[in-house]
Amino acid sequence: MARFRGGILVQALPADRSDEAELSFQFTKEEHAQGWREAMVLYWPAIGWGLFMNLATVLKGIDGGVVRSLVGLPIFKEKYGYERNGEYLIAAQWLSAFNYANLLGAIVGALLSGVAYERFGPRVMIAVCCVCSIAFIFIQFFSRTPAQLFVGELVNGCIIAFYPICASAYVAEVTPLALRGFAATMTNLGFSIGSLVASGILKGTESMASYWSYKIPIATQWVLPAVVLALVGFCPDPPYWLCRRTPDDTAAAISSLRRLAASNVDVTKKLAHIRETLRLEESLSQSNHRPSYLDCLRGADLRRLVICVMAYDMQAWTGNVFFISYAVHFMELAGLDSSDAFSMNLGLTALGLAGTCISWTLLPRVGRRTMYLIGCSALAVLQFAIGAVDVSSRSGSGTWAQCGLMVACTFVYDLSLGPFCYVLLAEVSSVRLRGLTIALATVTCFVWSIVFTVVIPYAMNADQGNWRGKIGFLFSGLSFLCAVYCYWCLPETRGRTFGELDVLFERKVPSRKFEDYKVGIDVGGRRLEE
Repeated sequence: MARFRGGILVQALPADRSDEAELSFQFTKEEHAQGWREAMVLYWPAIGWGLFMNLATVLKGIDGGVVRSLVGLPIFKEKYGYERNGEYLIAAQWLSAFNYANLLGAIVGALLSGVAYERFGPRVMIAVCCVCSIAFIFIQFFSRTPAQLFVGELVNGCIIAFYPICASAYVAEVTPLALRGFAATMTNLGFSIGSLVASGILKGTESMASYWSYKIPIATQWVLPAVVLALVGFCPDPPYWLCRRTPDDTAAAISSLRRLAASNVDVTKKLAHIRETLRLEESLSQSNHRPSYLDCLRGADLRRLVICVMAYDMQAWTGNVFFISYAVHFMELAGLDSSDAFSMNLGLTALGLAGTCISWTLLPRVGRRTMYLIGCSALAVLQFAIGAVDVSSRSGSGTWAQCGLMVACTFVYDLSLGPFCYVLLAEVSSVRLRGLTIALATVTCFVWSIVFTVVIPYAMNADQGNWRGKIGFLFSGLSFLCAVYCYWCLPETRGRTFGELDVLFERKVPSRKFEDYKVGIDVGGRRLEE
């Protein structure tokens, strides 16, 4: 049982676990003392495999980037739209449907992914998804009507939802403490790279006066699943998952740990730490059955789930659907021609990628909670400015100002909420329920993304609400509320091992107080502290 001792939380363990508990404690001390460079030298294979696992998330970025920007292509509008006052438009219902199709499918995929990760592991899960992706892209490529394209997006969205959930859980389980934040941001990096690739391809094809202007971008989605499928069989399974699957057989976990570290690393301490963390979580949950979604709704795991849900949902509430998914459409409504809109979108995605890369320098220095506060506050100001410019000016300079502010929003988002969200998902969720917790958080984010994807075209379009840039006021207010939540309810997880976080959550330490406590262990009456 854990108990408070001033600013220290002490976790009491039975004496019969003294050997493994001491090895685990030694490993924890070494993790805290380890710098970024040292960790990179010792655990570069883990980073390499984490990068590979995130390669599949690039496909999600490409898929989303292609579909949300295809609607701006003149040939696409002629094929799937209708003529109004001498120009072709995509009907509002199809405009929103093309954007929420993959999100709607992703809700089903996300719910299945948590169970699939726990039961089959990441290698089998990714291999099956790659085969399905290759098959479902055919539906998009050969679609002739809006309904067919919608179905292709829907079923492929179900599959690609597996990739980021699997990647986030995998990276959290294979990387050391010093590299965990950096590696977790690779999921957002994958999205950014995918969006940049999609924007570049679309910029290159938008001048084509044939159906290839939108078929080529769709066809590029076949490349990554084929590459990942060819190599995923060589990927080591995560040791935490192996120890959960077969607690009494450590041979596979030891083999995996050795493949994930340099040859001179002694893996016995980390194995002891993994086993102790899993034992601690079992004792706290008082459950020895296969994890299920219901377990996420009990005790401390419910609080962890709520934090993960809020961390993910704030991506939608702060307007990422507005300034990323509808960027090209908004810029055209603001007054830019098709070519300039696609050029701005290319710059937008490039700056988003730069923001993710810059966030790596902030991860070891700035807390997760601090970056969320900064990001939400900055987005509130920027999106208020978009609305204010729309109210005050409809001139050419006002148009470019609004588009520039959209680009700034993307940069701030990919510097803060974008990458730091996946770090929080990896750190806040318990080891035992990680895949399931991330899956549920993903589902809620997709639900809100669908809501905004449906609402935004009706609010912005000239033939509907005609809000144009004034929709920035809505997301400015929501971003402010998110900043308030972050101040009161978001914990700081930087520099904590999974075992330490288990104790902090189990003892119901207030979110704003996480940094004020150290965690020690008591083995059979003998106190061990850093």
